[in-house]
Amino acid sequence: MRFIIDSDDMYRKFNCLLNQEFFVDKSNIINDFNKLIDKDGSNNVCITKPRRFGKTSIAAMLTTYYSKGFNSQEIFDKLKVSKGKSSDKTEKKKEIEQYREFQGKYHTLYFDFSSDLFLYNNLNDFLDSINKILKEDIKKIYPKSNILNNNEEDKIDNLIYNLQYLHIETKDIFIIIIDEWDYLISNNVFPHEEKVKYIRFLKSLIKDKGYSAFVFMTGIMPIEKSILNCFVEYSMLKDKKYYQYFGFTEQEVRDLCEKNKKINKNRKIKYEDLENWYNGYKAYNGEKIFNPWSIYHALNRDKIKNYWNGTGRFDELVNIINFNILGVKDDILKLIKGNKIEIELEGFGTENILNGLKNNEETSESDMKTELYSKMVTFGFLTYYDGKISIPNKELEEKFVKVLKSNKDMKYYYDIINNSKIEEYDNVLNFIPINEYPPNSEKKRKIDQKSDGIYKRLRSVTKRKKMIRK
Repeated sequence: MRFIIDSDDMYRKFNCLLNQEFFVDKSNIINDFNKLIDKDGSNNVCITKPRRFGKTSIAAMLTTYYSKGFNSQEIFDKLKVSKGKSSDKTEKKKEIEQYREFQGKYHTLYFDFSSDLFLYNNLNDFLDSINKILKEDIKKIYPKSNILNNNEEDKIDNLIYNLQYLHIETKDIFIIIIDEWDYLISNNVFPHEEKVKYIRFLKSLIKDKGYSAFVFMTGIMPIEKSILNCFVEYSMLKDKKYYQYFGFTEQEVRDLCEKNKKINKNRKIKYEDLENWYNGYKAYNGEKIFNPWSIYHALNRDKIKNYWNGTGRFDELVNIINFNILGVKDDILKLIKGNKIEIELEGFGTENILNGLKNNEETSESDMKTELYSKMVTFGFLTYYDGKISIPNKELEEKFVKVLKSNKDMKYYYDIINNSKIEEYDNVLNFIPINEYPPNSEKKRKIDQKSDGIYKRLRSVTKRKKMIRK
């Protein structure tokens, strides 16, 4: 069994996807990637999307298609990639020729940089473990390689060196697929210095390496301004080329609904139900994008509900929404009411985390807000289109309401706003014993300040609610 070179796990994963009732053919991305192979300057692609948007599924498909270790012709001859995607006849013919040329031509290297990370004390131990797995795969595929010769003293033995040596020794070049590239940075397994070292390792692994024909790297968080400048990057904020391959398009969801009817006529879910709950992400051109995880489970269980709750930690969203940032509470309430907020967002990426860990500097409220909302778009909690943020759908709206209600103060404000309980002002003020202290005492002064603050707070929230309704 191979884990890195021509990964058997990824081959099995893709075959499982093919056998699902609600499989969606995204293989045309291979036509796009084939045009980049061995094209210096554009053959390293990083695509980042939220959790459960099909990133690992694409990685499994690429591994299955490109790998020498599998005979995948029968699989892909039935998929869209085999027929080309271009409307231009000449270009279409070229795509079909490339499809045949590159299928099974390379050994692939699949790296999951989140796998068993918590088992290791430091980055070197983690990378050493990956190198050992690589050498086990080399033993199976290149049994006569000198890399396996352990008799040489002072021999360099690390992942990058072994790949370089293997390339020189065999003349083979590889398709490299990196999954969960950002996991080590976004999780506090290793300290800041180790994270910076990891970024440098990735750059050394990829940049200007003769053993690489094409690199596909994916994760949740964009690179954004890091030293990993050897990639062409596409994210939730910046993707005009590959957006349709991550998440389901409107037509794909409609097709799934038709297929669902044919599978079982007694199933009740309609496209309109799915659109109401799970639609809302927008591509750069306004095209609808659905969360595939939620669509799949809703169709499979024939039940509309919130499936986001089962993906990742609930407190992840709570941590992202920092209610202490001025104005964010009010913005969230506006968004829950279906409003959109105009804001110019900049990309949020791993560099933001690394700089924050290193400098711990104070940031202006405006910059904090921009970074917060950029992060929420990156994680899929908000969508950004035409210069405005909004909550994508009912599923996420429900999630936001739960977050608000998890904070006692915000739950109280939310109930007042939602139920128009203006009389609650008096009830709040009656709980403060204003008249029990002498008029000029320090206690009386502090209580007056507190009651005045609560009154103004509630009054402003209600005023905003009226404006939102208008």
